Amino acid sequence: MGENMIPKELMDELHYVEIYTRRAVRDHRVGDYRSPLHGRGFEFDQHKRYQHGDDYRQIDWNATARMRYPYVKKDFEEKELSAVIIADLSRSMEFASVDQSKREMLVRIAATLAFSATSDNMKIGLLAFTDTIEMDLPLKKAAGQPWKIVESLYAVRPTSMKTNFSLPFEYLLNRLKTSTLLFLISDFIQAENVFHSHALRQLARKHDLIPIIIEDSWEEGIPGGRGFLRLHDAETNASMVFDLTRKNKHLYQSLMRERKLGLQNALYRLNLDPLFLHTGQPYLDRIIGFFLSRKRRR
Repeated sequence: MGENMIPKELMDELHYVEIYTRRAVRDHRVGDYRSPLHGRGFEFDQHKRYQHGDDYRQIDWNATARMRYPYVKKDFEEKELSAVIIADLSRSMEFASVDQSKREMLVRIAATLAFSATSDNMKIGLLAFTDTIEMDLPLKKAAGQPWKIVESLYAVRPTSMKTNFSLPFEYLLNRLKTSTLLFLISDFIQAENVFHSHALRQLARKHDLIPIIIEDSWEEGIPGGRGFLRLHDAETNASMVFDLTRKNKHLYQSLMRERKLGLQNALYRLNLDPLFLHTGQPYLDRIIGFFLSRKRRR
């Protein structure tokens, strides 16, 4: 098996995710997903006389009254909503205190989202980033697109260790021309400065941006034990030695709670509704439930 090929155990899991997701989305269908920013839109370049087999709902009654014969709108098309998965591939996403790293969790989350979007008849694309654009898969509506996204995320080897959240926001703001559903998957480490970004505010205003935040249990508190612990920042290469006293553990836990609360408040101020997921914990029903609940609210 090649180094970049998805192992059989993960492939089996993702095949199950594909089947489970398809059934869940279709069995709980409450109407196609709609952007909160735009209503239904119709485009047609001319009319044609109604013929047997045409959709009567396309009849233009104003034109019919004028022409005294039923006319329908030619090239009638309802605008489709597309979805883009924005994936953080910076070095902090490689962290793991359990058997599953944040990066491995990201692949599973992206698969669930891609399968859900495809089952809901959406176009789906991928934008992966560090402090550069690592991968850009254009929007496409095809049965094989979710698997292309999963395989690409599994195989990619990022060229950088660092994170620049403003980069994908500016990139998408310039590229996206219609309202799009955006799933941002990250641990949001070192994201504090981005909340003042003009690009993020514009993106959140024009599109439906959903932050999906991957957490590790060590971001809530350090496990029990005594002695010293060396902490290393994978993105900056900075390190420190941490004395595992009860006081220091409580201080660390307090700082982690404040960080999460600050992150939540910053997202809420932008009217963004985040979903927090833990490595090594069930994720499938939570993602699908979140996806379906947003559909119902539309």
